[in-house]
Amino acid sequence: MAVLHPGPSPQGRGRHGRNRLPPRKRPRLVTIITDHLARLVPASRGQGRLVAGSTATGAEISIPYIAARGAADGPTLWVTATVHGDEVNGTLAALDFVRHLDLAAMRGACVVIPAANPLAFDARAKTAPQDGLDIDQQFPGAAGGLTTQRVADRLWREIERAGDCLVSLHTLTAHFEAKPYGVYKLHPDGPVAEDVLLRHLSFYDPSVACLMPTVKAAGELPGNISGAIDYQFQALGKTAFMVELGAGSRIEWPYVEQGSAGLRRTAAEIGMFEDRPAPGGTLRKVLKRRHVTADTGGLFRAACTPGDILQPGSPLGVITDIFGDIVDTVTFAEPVLVIAARRDPVVATGDRIGFVATAWESRTLQSV
Repeated sequence: MAVLHPGPSPQGRGRHGRNRLPPRKRPRLVTIITDHLARLVPASRGQGRLVAGSTATGAEISIPYIAARGAADGPTLWVTATVHGDEVNGTLAALDFVRHLDLAAMRGACVVIPAANPLAFDARAKTAPQDGLDIDQQFPGAAGGLTTQRVADRLWREIERAGDCLVSLHTLTAHFEAKPYGVYKLHPDGPVAEDVLLRHLSFYDPSVACLMPTVKAAGELPGNISGAIDYQFQALGKTAFMVELGAGSRIEWPYVEQGSAGLRRTAAEIGMFEDRPAPGGTLRKVLKRRHVTADTGGLFRAACTPGDILQPGSPLGVITDIFGDIVDTVTFAEPVLVIAARRDPVVATGDRIGFVATAWESRTLQSV
């Protein structure tokens, strides 16, 4: 049987026009997953593992995947979860999505990676204990590199050759409370229009959609942002974005369902199903955001919830000393929109206690 070659994604638009995506920069070669999809009978699902190495005891280091083939050819959707190993809401959302697909009505294929960082997932930590590297700063990886770089390379060799759209599911750390929100980047050489990315993000009912700069990313955590899997996927001329589904190290079932429902809309949007989502709608696009850190140690008590807009002088929260006396009230000189507030009360000077937008706009979405 020939390898399944899903067709071009119908949502692709030039950044300055409405043309389809240009020809891919690299040909689709046979890989483990493309071969698996080709061998599946139409309207069926399979699963397997991508071997990336072994542990000291000889246990296999492998990346699990689920491959689903529709009844007819069409685009291929990739979903990656737990790129950071403790961000488990994404894993459950991805599994619920792929296991409830109506394959008889589906065109194309869907590939779900429920644990993209398997060593970190097993350790219930953000990064793998072998090297402590953030895998989402390592793509496209290195075949002869450190453990995490090898895992990134093994996954990337599959993704770059077989995908039309990629959704990277994340959460914030366990220290925070946050509602689901979207994050996207704009590759300088990528043809995918910003409106396409915002429309996709709107399918997840986000509290906000944040444009993450990749150069001089003030307010972001330090690191190689251009090494993110979605940024590298955009470099191939394809649609990719991130969805943050609440907080890590715990299951938040409403957010799991929110993520699964968003994935169903994305699948329909790229042409895998007939019921394309309705056009239009609005969302809050964040133009600038920053972390808020504690100026003094103690116990932080949030005085707001994610999604609140705080006016100048309104408190994000207070910090008490170990005896319960208030030693600091955290306020702002300008309006801010709260993206996340700290849930773990124990803080030292410099610890993050909030994540806020300092500039945003209401964006009306049109059909693209």
